[in-house]
Amino acid sequence: MSYRRSHPLGSPSRRPRARLPASCLGLAVLLHAALGSGAAAAEYLLQPGDTLEFSVAGVPDLKQKLTVDLDGAVAVPLIGQVRAAGQTVGAVRERVRDLLPHRSLTIRGQDGRESLTAISGEEITLSVAEYRPVYVSGDVAKPGEQPFRAGLSVRQAVSLAGGYDLQRFRMESPILQTADLRGEYENLWADFARAQAVSARLRAELEGRSAIDKAALTEVPLPAPVRDRILRNEQDLLNARNADVTKERAHLRQTLKLTEDRIRTMSDQQVKEEEGAQLDASEIERIADLNKRGIVPITRALETRRLSLLSSTRALQIGVQVEQTKKERQDATRAIDRMEDQRRGDLLRDLQDSDVKLAQTRAKLQATGEKLLYTGVVRSQLVRGTGGAPQITVIRRADPARTQRIAADEDTDLRPGDTVEVALRVEYDFKPTQ
Repeated sequence: MSYRRSHPLGSPSRRPRARLPASCLGLAVLLHAALGSGAAAAEYLLQPGDTLEFSVAGVPDLKQKLTVDLDGAVAVPLIGQVRAAGQTVGAVRERVRDLLPHRSLTIRGQDGRESLTAISGEEITLSVAEYRPVYVSGDVAKPGEQPFRAGLSVRQAVSLAGGYDLQRFRMESPILQTADLRGEYENLWADFARAQAVSARLRAELEGRSAIDKAALTEVPLPAPVRDRILRNEQDLLNARNADVTKERAHLRQTLKLTEDRIRTMSDQQVKEEEGAQLDASEIERIADLNKRGIVPITRALETRRLSLLSSTRALQIGVQVEQTKKERQDATRAIDRMEDQRRGDLLRDLQDSDVKLAQTRAKLQATGEKLLYTGVVRSQLVRGTGGAPQITVIRRADPARTQRIAADEDTDLRPGDTVEVALRVEYDFKPTQ
């Protein structure tokens, strides 16, 4: 199909086609507008993204779809760019008719022949073919854009988006998943209670107490027998460890006492041996003097010297043993201090590990609780219809520079270009089995 502007009406080279009465044309235009765009088109202000349908009565080849571009204009055949954004369809239609009051076109038919056709503004029809889509986001199964239809409500848009759903979690079987999460949740509470009890027991050991401070423990949603059993086990362990430390400390102190007793005994013996060695030395001098005067034989002098050497040797040996025993006493004292330092270091390290585990368990508890909240419980409540009503917000552009956030419900009517945000609100009260 090809067309071009040609001679005005009345040109002798072409005969104008027959024209319908103006009243019939007006009625046809009104019917087309009513059926094509509905009542909403009379009030709706066009925006970029809307699609109009342009047609001329009796000239089907001129029928086209025109999209309002980002500048707010549409390219109308035979006219060019026409401002459309912010105006009603009727206003744009009248503008087009004013710009195209009278034209004659040469149209080439399928048989190749050309014919002269005259059109007027009254024969032009302009209606909305497609409105801008609406967008649904948030807790729906298939977020995204939905085609707009007159009378579209939030309920219908959510239905087209697959219904309410939580995007953050997916599961094959909500019932089984919820049961697994509930079991994991209760196990984590048990781990949390054990970690608390271990930390309380380690602090009691560090502070030298004989009982766990139950007031420092956070209340946990576990049956009372389970809590009591956890505390009793840790208290029994505390008693056993305190008893073992007491025995070890007593053993080391007894060893130290025995060493000190040996030092006292050997010190006394050392004094006696030293006194004996001094006496033997005096005797040697006396015997030597007598031997010089010929009073005692030489054998007596030799025997006295031998005995003196023997007593001196014993005194030296006792002195060495005393020093060695004193070293053993130092080792025993150091062993007691080392035991205390080692025990305190081990307790501090175990307490740090226990506190880390406690923090990790607390984080897992929070994560698992959120999974329970937003999976099994939410889904079951939505299926039963017992969950809280969804929070719905409609974002609507009032003009190119301003948007509105409108609190809505499922019965709120939408307009083209609206964005619907859906957030599920649930009623959740989880209590572990008692």
